[in-house]
Amino acid sequence: MAKGRRDLLTHVIRIGLIVVAISMVTLFLDWLGVFQRPENMLYDSRMVRTASFHGPSDEIALVLLDQDSLDWAQQELGWSWPWPRRAYGDLVSFFNLGGAASVAFDVLFTEPSLYGDGDDQAFADACRDYGRVVQTVYFDQLQGNVSGWQEGFPLPPLTDDSPAESVSPADTGAGMAEGLLFPIDSIARAAAVLGNITGTSDSDQVIRRARAYRSFDGYLIPTLGTASFFAAGLEGPAPADEPEEGRLLRYQPSLNSYVPYSAGQILQSYYAIQSGQEPLLEPELFQDMFVFFGFYAPGLFDICTTPVSAVYPGVGVHVTQLDNYLQDNFLHPASPILTVLLVVLLALLGAAPLSVTEMLHLRRGGVLVSVVTLLLSAVVFVVVSYLVFVPGVVLPMMPPLAALFLSFVAAMVVSYLQEGRQRRYLKHAFRQYLSPAVIETLIANPDRLTLGGERRHISIYFSDVQGFTTISEGLEPEELTSLLNDYLSAMSDIILESGGTIDKYEGDAVIAFWNAPVEHQDHSRLAVEAMVRCQEKLAQMRPELEARAGRPFYMRIGVNTGDAVVGNMGSKSHFDYTMLGDSVNLAARLEGLNKQFGTYSMCSAATRDEALEWGTQLRFRELARVAVVGKKEAVTVYEPMTAEEYQRRQRILEVFDQSLQLFYQGRIKQALEGFSAIRQLDPPAAHYVEKCQQLLDNPPDLDSWQGVWVATSK
Repeated sequence: MAKGRRDLLTHVIRIGLIVVAISMVTLFLDWLGVFQRPENMLYDSRMVRTASFHGPSDEIALVLLDQDSLDWAQQELGWSWPWPRRAYGDLVSFFNLGGAASVAFDVLFTEPSLYGDGDDQAFADACRDYGRVVQTVYFDQLQGNVSGWQEGFPLPPLTDDSPAESVSPADTGAGMAEGLLFPIDSIARAAAVLGNITGTSDSDQVIRRARAYRSFDGYLIPTLGTASFFAAGLEGPAPADEPEEGRLLRYQPSLNSYVPYSAGQILQSYYAIQSGQEPLLEPELFQDMFVFFGFYAPGLFDICTTPVSAVYPGVGVHVTQLDNYLQDNFLHPASPILTVLLVVLLALLGAAPLSVTEMLHLRRGGVLVSVVTLLLSAVVFVVVSYLVFVPGVVLPMMPPLAALFLSFVAAMVVSYLQEGRQRRYLKHAFRQYLSPAVIETLIANPDRLTLGGERRHISIYFSDVQGFTTISEGLEPEELTSLLNDYLSAMSDIILESGGTIDKYEGDAVIAFWNAPVEHQDHSRLAVEAMVRCQEKLAQMRPELEARAGRPFYMRIGVNTGDAVVGNMGSKSHFDYTMLGDSVNLAARLEGLNKQFGTYSMCSAATRDEALEWGTQLRFRELARVAVVGKKEAVTVYEPMTAEEYQRRQRILEVFDQSLQLFYQGRIKQALEGFSAIRQLDPPAAHYVEKCQQLLDNPPDLDSWQGVWVATSK
């Protein structure tokens, strides 16, 4: 219980340190502006995908001088470009008839008309008669025609005693704090309000926000959208309530959302009314509406970049600003505190799952669970960010998402380093007596380092060197150790490469098993094929080993397949990963049983049958039905061999099998004749000759005869 609390505290501290560190790094990177570009892109994506959720204000009318208007004026009135200023005066007069709230021109009339002063005066007279026209000014260092407010120009409705943002070099370029481009005097003096059309773009030149006012010469100059309020005689937004950087605009999907009117249609309607004809558009259609006029013909209209379009008419920005005021539809960025909380929360979601899965020892699926949690957190946060954008809340996306992924990576790195230390410890501690497979299993499942076992269906391997005691007596300890190490290394490599687990070494003996702790469904095939490969490897090494040992060097192997208890067995302070059970004992008996048949490899019927089911290419020669020591029931045993060896010995093996069947039937004399024919070529046949002679000297009870070879020793 105490250890569990310590582990929990360790994981909590680790998560806390990761979250704090990643949050601080993320917020610092955000302060440096690292995320600004992708953040802007995500903002624009939300704008595009949510723009259609809010319709345009029905109090705004947009009039555009488009190509159709130019063509109509050229054909019907003979006007070339630029139009005479009295045309704009006629537009104003039409809206005057309809009682429009105001008319704002997104046009800079900074040069006198090509048609003479009378043309400018006609436009100015129409504006003065209407009394609700907004003309434009523009901050420009190079072309600004005045450095102070001109006497007789309409005074801005507000003075500079309120906290509006002053013009600075950063607004319009270095050293541009003073130049202001005004309309010509006659048009400027006839306006109700002069509105600023200088844009406010972000670092990527996209216009996402707009200021309500800009200061100049002690005055607050409203933007074109804000000026429309004052021209209509209404109270505009209070400067004290306006953020210095401007308000985030909510755009419509396109300028066509406002169903713009053609300037040509307006003029046709006005001239029709003057001549007593039916107009295309009734002036009353624009009653109490805020009208904006702009150019929309190729080569004429100013273009800017907005979140919804890279090619957006400049007048649309001012229309959008007024629309947002009318509908109280501005977007509101999240507070810095909320940003910090989101960063911390997502950093926690990135770091916690991996630590939790480690604490629960879900190592194999821990990374997968953590990745799924990571992706779900990211998806949920993105979806929420888009959803709250609809009512106007702008959540920062990049810093929290960066914190999410950075904390996940940090948790992975910390986990990897921690796991690396644990892996190195376990490998160093257990490599002397556990197989690599067992060590990897313990690394993946540290909880297995406790006493206990499980029943598994395994294949068991026992091997022993023939006459090893005699060999050891003839060698010096150093020579014996070197010889044994070389032999055991070669055999162990084959066993481990085939997926086996080495249980232990007992002198020259090797004990191993398959299908625990690593699962191999074809463990019987792997075990019996490893047995044959070990014999082949020993045959290659035999000349050298015999030269060093001074005696013949052979080994006997027994393999059996069956159920056994596998696990950590021993004391609480020292235990081995080993196996217990009758199947294990039988495998050990089969190794020793080789001596009674003159063979060196033997497996049980259970191993042979399962190996064939799993597609082994080995061949098996039946040796006997044996009742081993300690077992009442007989076990059929086989000698495995390669297909090539079987082919080479086929005639001998066929005679042996025929004789064995006679032996099973109790026809001992006939069996003896068959075995005798090949006794010089086949050691098992020679042993059966001796067995048959013993039975002929002491005949068995044929009524109970089953052909069982009773083992006389272990």
